[in-house]
Amino acid sequence: MTQSRKRSLLGSPRARAVVRQWLPPIVSDGIGRLRRRPGTQEGSPDWEYRPSGWPTDGETRGWDVTSVRDSQLTAWPAFARAVEGSSPLGNVPMTTGDATYVDIGAHNTIMSFAYVAALASRHLDRISMLDWGGGLGQYGLLARSLLPGIEVEYHCRELPTLAGAGRLVHPSGTFHDTDDGALARTYDLVMASASLHYAADWRRTLASLVSVSSPYLYVTRLPVVRTVPSYVVVQRPYRYGYDTEYPGWFVNRGEFLGVAAELGLSLLREFLIWETPDVRGAPEQAQYRGYLFVTRRGTDLT
Repeated sequence: MTQSRKRSLLGSPRARAVVRQWLPPIVSDGIGRLRRRPGTQEGSPDWEYRPSGWPTDGETRGWDVTSVRDSQLTAWPAFARAVEGSSPLGNVPMTTGDATYVDIGAHNTIMSFAYVAALASRHLDRISMLDWGGGLGQYGLLARSLLPGIEVEYHCRELPTLAGAGRLVHPSGTFHDTDDGALARTYDLVMASASLHYAADWRRTLASLVSVSSPYLYVTRLPVVRTVPSYVVVQRPYRYGYDTEYPGWFVNRGEFLGVAAELGLSLLREFLIWETPDVRGAPEQAQYRGYLFVTRRGTDLT
């Protein structure tokens, strides 16, 4: 497996971490102070358009690095405490551990997930879930908190460094560090949050996720554009404690929905996600969206 962020998740990267450490770093450029990677140029942008396409191996360091793991581990205890309590989930300290931070966008993302999880668990006492690129398993904790009375069988596909940490802090989950392990069975709900677009071949990854979705697939925190073809960006999240950089796609919405339809998916609901990165030189700025699909085997549920 390569290490271009999520290139290894079926040809690519990520994960969120359910991430900005969860929800990965995409706060406005005015927030925080840029932490430069040693050896990078002064003023390197957080996001940059890459007209030459996907980088070759070695051009970027990818997602499977210790700084991502360490940042998420630092935030984990406060995150877990907040999820168990009654505070607004927009205050969940996914990155800094600062419980006074209020993020309406994060709250919207989590509440959208809550709707999806509730729909997928209708009439069930137990739900199986695969979180593709799920960091330390933050969505697993959220699912158990948001679905009282429902047993959640949580599986997470991550790169080895994060998967190993996830097994330590989230022992009730199952963490897969290979595609074969994660794709060996079907799940009631499969989700890819801020992870699909980090796959070099996102169409192939999407097809693999469809094959194990029975019947729901939720792709969220996907950066979409409308008037230009899909294009590649490089993200440098140094300011958030992630000492790395990785490529990703900003995906044309029509192309994405067309591929989904060819794979037999029916769109149940589109969600607005409050993320709008400013990418230097981009032909069109992206807006993040979420898409809940049902597969052919579940079309009687629509």
